[in-house]
Amino acid sequence: MTIVSIILLSLTVGILVGLLGIGGGVVLVPAMVYLLHYDQHMAQGTSLFILLPPIGLGALREYWKNGQVDLRAGIYCALGFLVGGYGGGKMAVPMPSGVLKVIFGCFLMVSGVLLWQKTAATISTVPAEGGQREESPLRALGIFLMAGICGIAAGLVGIGGGVLLVPLLSLLFGFSQHRAQGTSLIALIPPTGLLAFLAYWKAGYVDLQTGVLLIPGVFAGGILGGMMARRLNPRRMGEVFAGLMFLLGGWQVFSAWRG
Repeated sequence: MTIVSIILLSLTVGILVGLLGIGGGVVLVPAMVYLLHYDQHMAQGTSLFILLPPIGLGALREYWKNGQVDLRAGIYCALGFLVGGYGGGKMAVPMPSGVLKVIFGCFLMVSGVLLWQKTAATISTVPAEGGQREESPLRALGIFLMAGICGIAAGLVGIGGGVLLVPLLSLLFGFSQHRAQGTSLIALIPPTGLLAFLAYWKAGYVDLQTGVLLIPGVFAGGILGGMMARRLNPRRMGEVFAGLMFLLGGWQVFSAWRG
């Protein structure tokens, strides 16, 4: 794959980061497996490296300007990701590549169903867009634990975790689609995947050269995606991406089974 192709891939991933408030790994990992012909472990470790810099900063700026970020909830999510990610990374490293492919595919399919169910329900906004709510200790603990579980899953499959966090913030805590996306981007600013990345790095599952080439395009695409998100219907955004995730997951499981 040429450098130009890698840059175009990174821009596409970045747009999805900003448009849907996800970490990008959900697209990066299968793209590196099928387009760059990476081993599953190498794709996941390199994906975590790409997610270490604040690639979602440009997209977060767009959501922040429109009052679609809950800062307190985002901080709890970041802390949960940091703790859970290490456990997930340690679990993934000794697994056979084929098993990891199946787990990743199932993860995508479940995430797609979660997101589809969320968009089929009435979208409520808690609190009103532009406001910050005082989190009760119980609610704060719930957000932290939920993010910790998302972090374990993220470390296990080498992604940012926003793909799970966005629908769960909506389903469990009443966030609107745009507000859940903006809040999830808070967890992409600090290096919350650092501990998970180190687990892959120690095992030799990181391609730094390709990772460095992908980072600028993902960052630039994130800014563009954040601008696009303001002009699109949140329900339709969720439905389209849910379908894409389910198809990608099904293909991943099928290809692993086929060998």
